Amino acid sequence: MNNGEIIAFFPFLYENKGWLYKYNFIGFGYANYMDFISYKHSLEYVIALVLDFIIVERKSVVFYLHGLLESGFSIRRLEGYIRNREMTYSTHRVITPFIDLEKISKEEYLKKRKKLHRVDKNEKRMRESGVVEVLPTGPEHMETIFNLHHKRWKKKRDTSGFTNKKERKFYQSLAQLQEGPLTTEIDGLFMDGKMIAFKYGYKCRGRYVGYVISFEDDFKVFSPGRILEKDKILQCSKRGINIVDFSIGYEPYKFEWNTDIDYTRKIIFSSKSLTAQLLRLYLSLKELFISRIKLNRRLVLFKRNKIGKFLYVIKNILSKTEKAGVREEIAAFIHPKLNKLFEWKRYTIYEIASKNVPEDLEKDKYVELTIREAINNYDSVKEHMRDICTKIYGGYKGYYLPGHLSFENVFWTNEKVIRIDNIGYLRVFKKSSVHIENWRTENLAEICSYVKKISKANKIFISVKANLNKEISELEKIGFTIHQQIFKRTILGFSKAIFTNEKNSA
Repeated sequence: MNNGEIIAFFPFLYENKGWLYKYNFIGFGYANYMDFISYKHSLEYVIALVLDFIIVERKSVVFYLHGLLESGFSIRRLEGYIRNREMTYSTHRVITPFIDLEKISKEEYLKKRKKLHRVDKNEKRMRESGVVEVLPTGPEHMETIFNLHHKRWKKKRDTSGFTNKKERKFYQSLAQLQEGPLTTEIDGLFMDGKMIAFKYGYKCRGRYVGYVISFEDDFKVFSPGRILEKDKILQCSKRGINIVDFSIGYEPYKFEWNTDIDYTRKIIFSSKSLTAQLLRLYLSLKELFISRIKLNRRLVLFKRNKIGKFLYVIKNILSKTEKAGVREEIAAFIHPKLNKLFEWKRYTIYEIASKNVPEDLEKDKYVELTIREAINNYDSVKEHMRDICTKIYGGYKGYYLPGHLSFENVFWTNEKVIRIDNIGYLRVFKKSSVHIENWRTENLAEICSYVKKISKANKIFISVKANLNKEISELEKIGFTIHQQIFKRTILGFSKAIFTNEKNSA
């Protein structure tokens, strides 16, 4: 204070360990950016005044200050103070990508990114599948936002802490900031009324800082996060916001959008007592180790995904609510390893000319499955929503009997390719043809008849495991003949595929 007037504010939080004191900025662990609050002309003076006072009073003090932007005014004044006092210190940088909207041509910028991300193509496919909207949301949607984020990260190691029970109230409180120089902005990407992605960030004096972005994994194939990111950039441009800040971190998506980079510093220094010097050294080595790990993308992904899944299984192995998820992860871990040791798979692709398929008089028996239908009947298909989105995105069309919507009851057609995922087989049709999947022997004849009516294809193809005698008998009964046989053999990690009886009619 100066003559009773506050001229600076130091948002410190200290921890007392016996005779030793450790000072952090108050937002440590939450806020990516922090700073001293002072007039520029007096900052050098107040830094010296306040830090000298703390060191004289406390004797053994370590300052562990994070979040100071390298391009900012404060870091230079703080380093000047440390050098003048001949203190030993370490500084650790983390990259901070951002977009400077004043420097770019919006059209050229987006043209390049659209090609890179295929954003336009994915958004077009999404809009063809339902009503897509980006809408501002508020505190009333926070429960949905937390659930969406938790669902995406429950099998990964989430270092943001965004959905931890203890932190939820904090982020809910920040969501109430809707007026003033600092406001919280939450944007949601909705498809037919269902939120499938959100972005949680802050606007302050011409700068927008993104804090958390997450999306529904079931819709991942449409790139909802990128669609939302693109919309937010356009929104900021229209509102006169100059800087779109992606905050700290090396996530690849940030470098796909950014135009410039800054760095955020973490600076560690101490008084000259032995205990303070030892703690400063320990913290410096710890930060050095962490920063090296964060620079190694493979290690980051291993820690986030592999270790995250392992911890998920350990924590939930006896849980009734997560039983299916645990079983899925255990199977996903074991089966590929067993299959690498030994695997023998045989498939036969059958064909029939459409003109030879028997007619069925019931013309409109089946209903086409759209993503809108799936969302409207979410409880019936939620366990398979990702498969539905992936198939529709990949050019499949699904059909089911009215009133019997479940994933198991949907048969799929594809007029572009024959795809057998179990053996990694893919063949593009050269002529007008259609491939049918997920059929059953009891309704195969009527499915083929329906496909004949709705498709202009001259040939119908169906693939089947070579040991399913009942299914093969039904195919032959209708009039299907062998088009191709596929054998895939794997021994000790070495695979070989053999194709026989191939015809050129596809």
